[in-house]
Parts: sequence; C-alpha cells; structure tokens
Amino acid sequence: MSISFLPKELKFFDFLSLQADNIVKASDCFKASVKKGVFDDETVRKIKNFEHEGDTLSHEIVDMLNRTFITPIDREDIYALANTLDDILDMINSMSNRIKLYKLNANEECMVQFADTIDQSAHALTNAVKHMHDTKRARRVLDYCIEVNRLENLGDQIREKAISNLFETEKDPIMVIKWKEIYEVAEGTLDTCEHVAKVIESILVKNG
Repeated sequence: MSISFLPKELKFFDFLSLQADNIVKASDCFKASVKKGVFDDETVRKIKNFEHEGDTLSHEIVDMLNRTFITPIDREDIYALANTLDDILDMINSMSNRIKLYKLNANEECMVQFADTIDQSAHALTNAVKHMHDTKRARRVLDYCIEVNRLENLGDQIREKAISNLFETEKDPIMVIKWKEIYEVAEGTLDTCEHVAKVIESILVKNG
C-alpha cells in the first residue's frame, strides 16, 4: 500500500461550486426584483447577504491556498477564479444598491433584458465550475464558456439599445445619468462573467 505525503486538496472545487451557486442565488433574486420593479430594504439586504457570503467563501479559499502544499490546479488559477467570481457578486450588489438609492422603477424593458441575460450567464458559469474538475467533461465545460461569451455579446447589444433609447426618450438629464450608470454596471457584470469563463478556459487548456 502506497501513502501519498503530498495529497491534492480537492475541496477547492467544492468551495468554488458553492461560490458559483451563491452567484446564481443573487442573480435569481436580482432578476425577480427587476421584473417586480421594486428594490426594497428586504431585497437589497438579501442580495447584500449573498455578497457577504461570497466574500466569506473567497477568504476561505485563499486561506486554504495558504495551508495547502499541493493543489489540484495551479494556485494562481484558483485565486483568480475565486476573485473574479466574487467580483460578479459585488457588481450585482452594486446594481441593487444603486437602483434603490436612485428610486428607479427597475421594470424597464432593457433592464429586464439585462437581468435575464446576467441570470443566464450566472447559470452557465455555475455549470462550468461544477464540471471543470472532470476532464471527461471538458467539452461540455467549454460549451458553457462559449455560451457566456455569447451572452456578453448580447449584453453589448442591449447596452447600445438602452443608451440609444435613453437619449431619445428621457428628458430629465438626472435620470439619464442614473440609468446610464446602471446600464454600464449591468454590461460590466456580463464582462466580468466573460472574464471568469476565460479563466476557466485557460485552466482547461493547461490541464487538458
């Protein structure tokens, strides 16, 4: 019987999956709130709690990295993945806070499209993260990453349409400033999702 003194810590994948699941919870909540048009104290607090949970998971992953000698994939990749996943939560939380602060009716056509696209991207990323440890499913993981890229391109189109409509129909310059900021954060959220997908693709290439 052989004993390995340098075991690979596979719990990293479990923690990354938990982090991805947390993003889906936040994006589902954000999407539902956008469709209702209301971001009240309870909704904002709920999304903030998801963001706090994401911070905790990210810190736990970093702590585990500091205590683990051999990791299943490069530690730099684990660190990058944990942090970029956390960035998505930060941006969803930021949108939630600003919509409430600006007292906006979130049930607006382009915002609904953004919320749905962000939610689809979050679900695709979660599926990619959950299967990335299985080399036999590399093709499936890559397909999820390609879907995230498609959704990011869709986000660019939504932003162009949203900004164009905003300048054509909104007469209040303050409202233009408010909505333009929200749209840009929404597009930035999809950009961050795409960045996560690129990190996962890089891991697949290095470990394929």
